[in-house]
Amino acid sequence: MNGELFLVATPIGNLGDLTFRAAETLKTVSLIACEDTRRTQKLMHHLGISKPLLRYDEHVHGRASGEIIRRLTGGEKIALVTDAGTPTISDPGLRLVTEAIKEGIRVVPIPGASSPIAALSASGMGKEGFIFIGFLPRKEGRALAALKESLDSGRTVIFLESPFRIERTLEMIAKIGPQIQVVVARELTKLNEEIIRGTVQQVIEITKGRLWKGEIVVLIEMQEK
Repeated sequence: MNGELFLVATPIGNLGDLTFRAAETLKTVSLIACEDTRRTQKLMHHLGISKPLLRYDEHVHGRASGEIIRRLTGGEKIALVTDAGTPTISDPGLRLVTEAIKEGIRVVPIPGASSPIAALSASGMGKEGFIFIGFLPRKEGRALAALKESLDSGRTVIFLESPFRIERTLEMIAKIGPQIQVVVARELTKLNEEIIRGTVQQVIEITKGRLWKGEIVVLIEMQEK
């Protein structure tokens, strides 16, 4: 019989957000596939769990996925974790899950923290539903087109952004229109958690000249007429 692949959501900051079920799952599997073994080892140490770790990310997918699938088809139970949050959500784990499904392997979600959902819950947005688009394309023209297309749906648009690009991204949103409402959620569940709300122009003025740090979730929607 095939084994099982468990998709275990890990904390996005506060370690107290790990669920009891997630901890129990990590105790029972024979292997944990993770983006950064050093980062995951810190979580394992916090939990008092000792398990073999295997690096798995887009750079080693070809090599690591073969071993993981082989062990799964051999009957093992394996956990997949991301550095923070839920595996496969803007995460290379999606490729592994697709391959596991093709092999008839049971994929089991162990839900928990997710920064886009955490940000949405505190945003005051989402009345008409939402669209999550992951990370924007690097090129401004393509990013602008993606935002305009998503906003045309009439729903709240959620995406992830780097602290190195957030200032440029806010300026880009302002080109679409000053009527756009924005929420920038930074370092959620961590000591320096910050949620900034307002029109895009207001947020630009509030954050002008700051040195951005940490992981960022951005939510935008057109203002109701």
